[in-house]
Amino acid sequence: MKIIVYGLGYVGTATAACLLKQGHCVAGIDVDQAKSEAFESGKSPVGEVGIDELLRVGRSAGRLLETDADQAMDADVILVCVGTPLMPNGAPDLSQVLAVTEECGVALKRRPSHAPPVTVAYRSTMLPGSMEETVIPELTRHAGTPPGERYEVAYNPEFLREGTAIEDFFDPPRIVIGERVPGSAQCLKEMHRRIEAPVFVVPLSVAEMIKYADNSFHALKVAFTNEIGRLAHSLGIPAHIVSEVFLADTKLNVSTAYLRPGGAFGGSCLPKDVNALTACLKKNEVRAPLIENILASNDLHKEYLVEYATAHIPPGGHVLLLGLSFKPGTDDLRGSPLVDLAERLLDNGFRLTIHDSDVHPERLTGTNLDLAQTRLHRLFERLTDDPEEAWDTADLIVLGKPMPHLAHRLACDARYISFERLNGRMP
Repeated sequence: MKIIVYGLGYVGTATAACLLKQGHCVAGIDVDQAKSEAFESGKSPVGEVGIDELLRVGRSAGRLLETDADQAMDADVILVCVGTPLMPNGAPDLSQVLAVTEECGVALKRRPSHAPPVTVAYRSTMLPGSMEETVIPELTRHAGTPPGERYEVAYNPEFLREGTAIEDFFDPPRIVIGERVPGSAQCLKEMHRRIEAPVFVVPLSVAEMIKYADNSFHALKVAFTNEIGRLAHSLGIPAHIVSEVFLADTKLNVSTAYLRPGGAFGGSCLPKDVNALTACLKKNEVRAPLIENILASNDLHKEYLVEYATAHIPPGGHVLLLGLSFKPGTDDLRGSPLVDLAERLLDNGFRLTIHDSDVHPERLTGTNLDLAQTRLHRLFERLTDDPEEAWDTADLIVLGKPMPHLAHRLACDARYISFERLNGRMP
C-alpha cells in the first residue's frame, strides 16, 4: 500500500518505520520541517530504539517517499498521528487533528473521481465522540462530500510504548479498528494482515474509549502498587517481596505489566489521558473517586521518593541521578518523574549530577527541544556522558531507570537506591 503518515512524533515515526518494514511505501509529513527532512533522509526525528535502521532500509529500498502533502492525492491509507495536548480545562486540544483534517479534506476534494476510495484513519488519542461529532463533520466540510464513496474514515488507536514501540507494533496484545459503518474499514484489516494478533472491529466511539480505558488502567496499576509499596516500606516490610507474591497470581491479578512498586508514572500519555478522562467525568457529572485521584496519588509518590532518597544524606549533599527521560530506550522528557525529582533535589539545595545515555541534547526535537531550552536548561547543565568523576564524590546514587551498563558498579555500592523498584539499599 501507499500510506501517508501525518505527525512525526514518537507514534507517527514508529508507525511509519514499522509499515516500511512490512513492505509498504510510506511518506511522512510534519509541520516541523526539521522532522520532515530528517525522516525523508532516513533518520529518525525522535529517539526510539531500532527506528533508524528501519528507516534506512526502507529508504534504500525506495519505499520511503518524499514528504509532500500532494502525496495524499493517490494514497491508499492516510494515518493521522498528531498530538492532542491538554487545554487549560483538561480536555484534549484537537487543533492539530483538525488542521490535518482540513489538509486531508482539501486533498480529497482534488482527488480524481475515478480513483479508488482512500481510508483516512486517526491514531491520535481523542475522547469518545470526537470522531463522529467533530472530525467527520470537519472532513466532510473540506472534502465537499461525506464519507462512503470517495473516501472512508476509521479510528485505529495505537498501543505503542516508548522504548519498545517496534516490538509492540509487531507483537501487540490485540488490534483495534473503529469503523464508521460495518465493513467500511476493510483497508485497515488488510494493512494489519501480517500481524498475528486478535483483531477487534468495533464502532468508532468504542475504539476511542478503549484507548482511555487502557491508559487509565495502566496509570491506576502504577499508582495502586506504589501505594501498597509505600505502606509496606513504612511498616518495615520488604515491598519487593510483597510485589513478587502478589504478581505470582497471574489468574486474578491480571499481569505483571506496571505492577511493581517503584518510580512514579510519567511520559506524554498516561498523565494526559487520565487528566482528559477526569475532565470528561466532571463534564458528565459522573463520580469516579479512584480515577479522579490517580494523579494526586502519583504526585504524592513523587514527594515520597524525594524524602526517601534524601533522608540519610547531609543538607547540600551531592546526588548522582542515573536517568532523566521517563523510561529506558527513549529520550522523551515530557512528564518524566525523573525530571521532577531532579528539579526538587535542586530546589532543596542538593548538588546534582545527571547521567542518561538515552538523552542527547543536540538530537532533541519538538516539545522535548522546547523543554530543554526553557524549563530544563539548569538540568542539562548538570548532564554528563561520563558519571565516573561524580561517582567518587556522590553522597547518594539514585538509579531512576534500568541501566545495564552500570549494573556491576551499583551491585557493590552501598550508596545507591533504586526507583526501578522500592528495594534498593538505604544509604
